[in-house]
Amino acid sequence: MLPRRHAFTLVELLVVIAIIGVLVALLLPAVQAAREAARRAHCQNNLKQLGLALHNYYSAKTHFPPAGANYGWCNGANSRVEPIEFVLNHHGLLHMLPYIEGNTLYEQVDFNKASSNFLRFNSVPLAGDAVDSGNAEVVSKQLPVFSCPSDIGDPFLPAGGGHYGIGGTSLQGAKSNYDFSVLQDSSWGCDAWRKNVTTTRAVPDDYVGDPPVLPVRPMFGENSDTTIAMVEDGTTHTVALMETLFDVSNGYTSAWGYRGWIMIGIDLPTNGINRWNDSWVPEPRPSQLASAGFPGSLHPGGLHFVMGDGSVHFVSEDMDRITQALLSRMGDGGVVELP
Repeated sequence: MLPRRHAFTLVELLVVIAIIGVLVALLLPAVQAAREAARRAHCQNNLKQLGLALHNYYSAKTHFPPAGANYGWCNGANSRVEPIEFVLNHHGLLHMLPYIEGNTLYEQVDFNKASSNFLRFNSVPLAGDAVDSGNAEVVSKQLPVFSCPSDIGDPFLPAGGGHYGIGGTSLQGAKSNYDFSVLQDSSWGCDAWRKNVTTTRAVPDDYVGDPPVLPVRPMFGENSDTTIAMVEDGTTHTVALMETLFDVSNGYTSAWGYRGWIMIGIDLPTNGINRWNDSWVPEPRPSQLASAGFPGSLHPGGLHFVMGDGSVHFVSEDMDRITQALLSRMGDGGVVELP
């Protein structure tokens, strides 16, 4: 007699499949969380490198880099505190290349020529052509140190001209997940960093004498040249760099090598952290900030700050706007301690 063969019944097979499905459902969130933790650690390491680069730049130049140099996108291009001769459209990160092991690219940059060809007004001429100078080739390179692995958006800007491209080329500008803390001019004017120097502090009705005048500008802006002495609240208490996302609803986020249309940097207190929707975008995509210049990330619950002393902190998206304002201004007298 042949031995009897044993096999799973249909019911047993379905039970096994159900058990496997339950185990996968239980393990998948843990796997995803572990992957995000690794991505967040990678992103934090990028920002630590940039914080160190800020101070290495400072040691070499005796001031911090600007958020950018000689913009051509802003209103009233010739109405500046300090007039400019040519439009350069340089991004401040371009100046930091030698301090993030980018010497080879840095040596290819012609800093006397523009890094993008965007020019909104003709009152100030463009400093040469970004393509002819070779600068377009440099700013089309995607550098890992400027990219957060948690971001799922397109890391490149459109090719060609227009408001966001390098101009006159098929090369695509490479975006950055990290940008400088700046102040957005309400009229989208030029030279906002030098114009917005002080404000009058509000005082009680029974205050005697003139109200105190305090510096309100952030550490960075167009053609800024901040020194440590200017950061009156202390570099430990003033934000220098923040995260943003590649994908925004009404345009594009900034390239790392050049400034185009409204590529100002990141205005923290005006825009708030992880602001996904606004009147123009009631139903944003999950990876899409409401607009350019907004701080945000795809890390659950918040984003990273690089403070003026180079330290990196993960902060909650629920931080109130007053605290955000105190952190972003380098001399308003309000000192905030971060964990």
